[in-house]
Order: sequence, then C-alpha cells, then structure tokens
Amino acid sequence: MAEFTVVLYRDDARDEALTPEERERAWAAHSGFQQHCAEQGWEIVTTRALGAASRARALRSDGRAGVVVTDGPYAETAEQVAGFYLVARTSLDALTEAVSALVLNGESVEIRPTVRFVDGVPVDGDHALTAS
Repeated sequence: MAEFTVVLYRDDARDEALTPEERERAWAAHSGFQQHCAEQGWEIVTTRALGAASRARALRSDGRAGVVVTDGPYAETAEQVAGFYLVARTSLDALTEAVSALVLNGESVEIRPTVRFVDGVPVDGDHALTAS
C-alpha cells in the first residue's frame, strides 16, 4: 500500500456562487470520504483547505537569478488549488473510486503518489518522481 496526495481544485468564483444546498452536498461528500477512509483502514495523514486564490502570493524566477513576487491568482486557468488530503495505506485504484464522490459542483481532483525523502534521498516511491 502506498501514500497519495489528493489535490482538490475549484473555481473561486463558482465556489462563491454555490447555493446552500450545493455547499451542504459538498460538505457531506467530504465527510463521507473521510468516513470511507476510516472504514477501509486508510490513514488521512493530514488534510487542509486553502484560502481563496485572490489572497495568494506567487514567487517566480525573473530569469536572472532573482525572484518576482506578485499577489493574487496568476495561474493560467480559472481553477485553483483548493485543498488536499494526504492518504496512506491505500492503492491508486481504490482511492480513485473513493475520491470520485468529491468531484461535484464543477470541481476537479488530481491524485499523485507521494515520495518521502531522508537526507535528500527518496526512500520510498522513488519511481513516482518520473513519468514512467
């Protein structure tokens, strides 16, 4: 069994326009996902929601060994990272099925294997650092 990060995406404008019923359905889906993880013996190592992208700060290289700092969302898409779950002791297929319940209200989800490092060296899942 492996460890995966479930990355949750949302469109902040769409999120602000959710009806109370849509918002309640989303909370119920997350509660159901967490309960499913517990029933399966999967550990949710940590989970966090992120604040609105409009309150973000981005740092990028200026191409000359310096850094450019900007406030606000500067991704090329309306969807921004909304939060994440770090889930251990599961398989990609089982987690994919469970996470499908979180794809509602226009959101999307990405699941990636995680890699732990000790002294700068990957100690498990090092194959996850490459595309193949």
